[in-house]
Amino acid sequence: MALRVPRSALLLAAIVLGGCTEGSVFAPAGSPPPSNTNPAITQTGTQTVRKTIEQLRSDQAALNSGIAAQQGQFNTTRAQLATDARTYSGLVSGITSRLQAGTTPGNPDLVNQWNAAQGRLDAVTLGVGTLNSLASQVTTQASVAGYLLENVRLALMVGGATDADHRSLRAIESETRRSMQQIDRLIADLNAEIARENTFLGRERTNLAALSYNVNIGRLGAPVGGPGGAAPSQPTRRPVPLQ
Repeated sequence: MALRVPRSALLLAAIVLGGCTEGSVFAPAGSPPPSNTNPAITQTGTQTVRKTIEQLRSDQAALNSGIAAQQGQFNTTRAQLATDARTYSGLVSGITSRLQAGTTPGNPDLVNQWNAAQGRLDAVTLGVGTLNSLASQVTTQASVAGYLLENVRLALMVGGATDADHRSLRAIESETRRSMQQIDRLIADLNAEIARENTFLGRERTNLAALSYNVNIGRLGAPVGGPGGAAPSQPTRRPVPLQ
């Protein structure tokens, strides 16, 4: 009696044998990968990201160097402004003491001291100009930091990068964010110092003009528009520098 094999079993055997010859999941171990695999994609992506990382590291180092230089310039300018303000205040205090005791009108010594005080006030004005210029430069650094963060974000989206590449990019991102915090603090310090010095200049220009009148008359008094005193009979004159 002949052995009868069901047609369904024959069909399954044909499918399995056919799969083995076509490289299916049933293919023998050690078979070559499918011909449509392209390993060059990963290599290209890795090279692109690593070149970007090198450039971003260089840009981040330049950013940090720039911030450090600007912080140093701010510290130096602020210290000089403090010195100029102290020198100015000492000169004004000396002139006022002499005038309280009374002296000759247009006393040459007081004229020289007044001119020296005016020079210190002019130096403060120049210092404020330096701070304004520096504030503009620091604002530009903030734009550079923003540019770096955007390029880090784009690099993280490139396919084919390794975990090490992404760790490097995250480290650059963290460093850039710290730089942005330094920039924010520096801008706040600059704005506060500029406002403080402008207040000082506005007040002391008025005081120095009044002191000019007092030196000319040889005693403490009030110039035109000055508080608590009668208006002088002639226009206010500033002391003329001695030749």
